[in-house]
Formats: sequence, structure tokens, C-alpha cells
Amino acid sequence: MNIHEYYFFDSLDEKEKKELEKISRKKSYKKDEILFYKGDEAKYLYLLVSGIVKVYKHDYKDNEIIIHNLRSPTFIAEIANYEEIPYPANCSFEVDSEVYVIEYNKFKENFLYKPEISMMLIKSLTKKIKALENFINYNITADSNIKITQFLYENEDILSNLKQVKIASILNITPETLSRKISKLKKDKIIENNKGHIKILDHKKLKELFQF
Repeated sequence: MNIHEYYFFDSLDEKEKKELEKISRKKSYKKDEILFYKGDEAKYLYLLVSGIVKVYKHDYKDNEIIIHNLRSPTFIAEIANYEEIPYPANCSFEVDSEVYVIEYNKFKENFLYKPEISMMLIKSLTKKIKALENFINYNITADSNIKITQFLYENEDILSNLKQVKIASILNITPETLSRKISKLKKDKIIENNKGHIKILDHKKLKELFQF
């Protein structure tokens, strides 16, 4: 697909679509490649069109803390562009992926004045704020049972791409803790676990475990 065919840009006319094509290029990335590091200048607006990326930081012990896993199609860390600040975290690819790289200064000059485009970015930012709320819930306020069951329920569409060790990393819990909880869910026939990949069998019961 050309970049203007994504729903983010439905409001553009033909002339604007051609201008968007001029300031954008599609790049392919391999699993574990870095898109940007914390502190890098936000020169480009990134649109993930296939694959999954993780946005992460490191704590004072240099442990990796995953803030968000983003799956296509979505913008990546657009808050840095919008606020004109350096990237507040690192970003790397969880699987082989494709990204449209957009020259942000030209995008801002030619498109950001359009109400439809501004609203589209605001909606995208709102989703990121919700993701940050979930991150806080997973890592600060929730116990491990709630962390695990809510994560499985809300991220069912990417579970096939995530092994248990990765889920433990995202939730900032030990693999041993996750393994015990997964075994209990499997025993209760709420999920099945095939070679480290999880599939939900009973959505209703799973949801009841984190909603009171």
C-alpha cells in the first residue's frame, strides 16, 4: 500500500497525497534493529505499517522496562514530534517490520494545519496516554494475577507472537511467577499453552479475574 492509502490520511485530496508521497519513504527493518534511542532528535514521523515494535527504557540497575508494544498500523512516539522534544525512550523491532519514514518539518508545514490531520494525531496521542495508564497499572498498582490476566485479555491478537519470557519482561515480573500463573490458568481451562504460545479458551472467565 502507498502511504496515502492508510486511513490516517483519508482526508487528503489528490494533490496532497502526492505531496505526502514526496516526503515519505518506506523502510524495512529486521527483528531487534533499533529505530531510535532515548535522546535522539525527532526529525522524522514514523508510521509502522507492518510488524511490532517495543518502546522501552532502562531502570537504575540497567534492567529493560517495556513501556509499550505497538503493532501496525500506528504512529510511533509521535509525542516527540508534536512537542518538538527528543525521544523520551528507546524503540526497537520485535519482528521483521516496515515503517514509513516521514520528514516531519515538511509534514508539519504542509499538513498539520489541517483540522482532520491534527485531530488524527490527537486521537493517536490519546491512545498512547491510555497505554501509559495501563503501563502504570501493570507495574505499580496491580498484583501479578491482575497484570497477567488483563494483559492476556487486552492483547490477544499479538499473543501468538509473544513467548512467555517476553510477556514476563513486558509486565516486569519474573518468568517463574508468570509460569506459575499460566499453569493455573491452563489447569482451569481458561487458556491453552502450546510451546510457550498462549491461546485464550474462555474469555468470560479470564475477564472476571481482573474485573471485580
